[in-house]
Formats: sequence, structure tokens, C-alpha cells
Amino acid sequence: MFSKFNLQNSYDKVKFLTLMQFFFVLIAFIAEAFVTQSVLNFSFIFQLILLIASYNFYYNALSNLYYSYWNISILLAIYYFVSLTRNFLVIGHPLIGIMYCFSLFFLIMACYIISSPLYYPRVHWWEYDFRFRADIRCSAEIDGQQFRGRLSDLRRGAACLELFNHTHVGQPIQINLEILNQNFTLFAEIRSKREPIIGRSIIYGIKFVNNDLEQKQRLRLLTNYWHESKKIKIRNKFASQK
Repeated sequence: MFSKFNLQNSYDKVKFLTLMQFFFVLIAFIAEAFVTQSVLNFSFIFQLILLIASYNFYYNALSNLYYSYWNISILLAIYYFVSLTRNFLVIGHPLIGIMYCFSLFFLIMACYIISSPLYYPRVHWWEYDFRFRADIRCSAEIDGQQFRGRLSDLRRGAACLELFNHTHVGQPIQINLEILNQNFTLFAEIRSKREPIIGRSIIYGIKFVNNDLEQKQRLRLLTNYWHESKKIKIRNKFASQK
């Protein structure tokens, strides 16, 4: 089962870590039931069914990149923490507590990896006024064609590219933009595609290709510029509301 995952791919890595979470928490849950002599009780069976159903929904949310993934992650983190605390301090079985610790560790790792703009962009749909959105206007060149777009959520060598034009995942792309009176060209690859409600632009998760020092310096300058622009626009928004 695990052989189908390419652990060099960050998305497959997150799926693998999620399955490892379930593996350790299931063993810990059953071991705790044996220790407390509650195996085959109605409460045990009900909780086991609930646990399996929850993980099925959780994995489905991850597979489809639903934002409910984050709500469930918070609930699971609380469950892991309460369970490991109970086994360390109340029941007195640190080995079971350690298995819950492993699940919590895998959860934190998975959440960090998947929080990239490639999968879960921080897009502020509630901000309709473009004066206060930290987007950078750009043009995207795809297969020799130029399209107008906006860059947002620049983090960890990736970004969100908002376009009204369709293209496919895996497509190489050239980003042209002007900041601080300088023209920049950056190369990237489309890694994900998210189509929101009708009338909204398509959100592409792009990974920048930093093949040389110049590209790395350009990306660093662009990222710093975006973060500073975001801070300024937030201050301007609150200042205008006073």
C-alpha cells in the first residue's frame, strides 16, 4: 500500500504521514482498551467506529484539498494531546502515550508541509476592495501566449497565480512583472489548480524554479516586496476606517 507513494513528492508525503497517524493512533486506542479492560464494550465499539469514520472523512478532505482538513486537524491534535496526557499521568502507561505522541508529531509535520501555497493558499475572499489586497499584477507567459494575472501568497518558494485562463498542472510558466521600477522575469511550474465559484479567477499553485543565483535573488526581492506591501495595505485599510 505504501509503495505507491512517492515520498519525494510533498503531497504524497503528507498522505503517507496521515496514514501513519492512523496506524499509531489505532494501535494506541486498542492497546488502551486492553489495559482498561474495555475491549468489546459498547463504548469501545462505538468509539472505534467513530475513529475510523473520522479518519476516512479526514483523508477524503486531504485528497480533495477541502479546507475542512484544518478543522479536523485541530480536533485530532486536541484528541492526541488529551490521550497522551491521560496515559502518561492518569493510566500510567507511557508506551501508549508515546504512540499518541508519534501521531501528534506526524500531524504537525503533515500540516506544515501541506500549508504551502501549492495546496492551501491564503486567499482573502472576503476582501473585495483590491486597494487593500496584497496582490501583485503580472503577466504570465504560457506556450508563447501572454495572460494578465495576479500573484498572491508568496511563501516558501511558491505562490498563488490568479488567472481567468485555463491551463494544466505541470505546465512550465514564465512570470513577468515590474516592481520598484524594475522588470523581473521568473520561471515556475504549475503544481496545483483550484477552481472557485463562478466569476472568480482560477487559482494556480506555482513553484518557482531557482536554477541560478540571479533567480534566487529576484525571488527573495519579490517575496520581501510582497510582505511589505501586505503590511502597508493592512495599515492603510484600518486607517481609512477610522
